[in-house]
Amino acid sequence: MSLVIEKNVGCIRVITLNHQNRSNPFSEDLENSIKRALANADTDAAVKAIVVTGGPNRSFSAGGDFNEVRELRGGEDVDKWIDRVTDLYLSVLRVHKPTVAAIDGYAIGMGFQFSMMFDWRVAASTAEFRMPELKHGIGCSVGVAILQHAIGFTTMQEIVFACDSIPAEKAARYGIINELVDADCLLEQAISRANALAEYPEIPYRATKHTIVSSMEEVLMRSAQSSKEVHRAAFSSRSPHAHFDRILRNSHHHGHVLTPSIDT
Repeated sequence: MSLVIEKNVGCIRVITLNHQNRSNPFSEDLENSIKRALANADTDAAVKAIVVTGGPNRSFSAGGDFNEVRELRGGEDVDKWIDRVTDLYLSVLRVHKPTVAAIDGYAIGMGFQFSMMFDWRVAASTAEFRMPELKHGIGCSVGVAILQHAIGFTTMQEIVFACDSIPAEKAARYGIINELVDADCLLEQAISRANALAEYPEIPYRATKHTIVSSMEEVLMRSAQSSKEVHRAAFSSRSPHAHFDRILRNSHHHGHVLTPSIDT
């Protein structure tokens, strides 16, 4: 099964995340598939803009892959993971063409952060955002840097410290998303917005986008080292693992399907 589905709708490349788990957790394989799909679309002359979606009746992404993250021990493995995450985010920022995120279901942790890398965000009214890492026993560093840069210090504080779910309507008030639509109109509106962005002259758009995203690139690069230190300390303390074990026990006890939702 392909981890991403690539389809053209006119001049718009629609990239659908297709992890076997409906919550689309970010495994290393999915991350690599996304990066390849973005690069393919960016170099395809027939493609004028890109939409990324989690698929119908699926989540955009509920975060990092639980089964991979719970294996981290606080050494070089953490550094490699942070580099991986940073590279994924940069791969979106560095796409020259217009990019639109079509968000439904969960956008949690890494999924939330990933969505913030796009030029434009369209969310379904059923979408839900959350930064839950403190509840997981994991420090938040990259997420703090991204949100502070994008939506401001005090709103970032509320989101990071509360770890609460943010309904789509509230996300719109916070400036996290640009458009709020009914779920059945999500992809249609995202494609419409991508077409609108694609109508701008290519060279001015690219130059303007470069100016806009360069500051976020700097934020990501600066936060990478501090994030490694934060996560080395957290995973060395084993506090995240105790939380993961509790989730597994509860999941098995209640017969639930585990939904990964790990942040950085």
